[in-house]
Amino acid sequence: MKKLGKDIQILRDGPICLYFKNTILDEDLNWFSNNDFEVIDMNTQSWNRKNAHKYLKTALNFPDYYGENLDAFNDSLGDMYNERFKGLILIFRQYDNFVSEDQEFAEGILDVIARNSREWLLIGQKLITLVQSNNPNLYFPKLGGISPNWNAAEWLNENRKL
Repeated sequence: MKKLGKDIQILRDGPICLYFKNTILDEDLNWFSNNDFEVIDMNTQSWNRKNAHKYLKTALNFPDYYGENLDAFNDSLGDMYNERFKGLILIFRQYDNFVSEDQEFAEGILDVIARNSREWLLIGQKLITLVQSNNPNLYFPKLGGISPNWNAAEWLNENRKL
């Protein structure tokens, strides 16, 4: 049986994958970088409802007219499809801090990404989000209809020191 790439390993369980250890996340990012994916890495430690859209706008190079709300995020993310790459990898580091600050809003961003990911797949490109958390118990309800899982290396609780 052919070994699945990291993209397929993640997407079979949904477009959002959780990480506890940065070393494992960095190994996976290396795979994505070496396999023709565009990678955008963001540290969300200081994000909150008031500034998150400004950080997103800068990191994702959204247009000046970006409306700084979830509807505008949805529209602008859909426009990022780029045929030069196999897909787009969004990394949110220390996302547990943002979740602690505003869980509903943090989940809303991930939900928009999950819904966009399905649309991208339909037109031939992959949108994947890797969420790093310093909280090994971080949990999200269904995002875009699917609950995100921990990555394969940290799927077992004991691998996250629980």
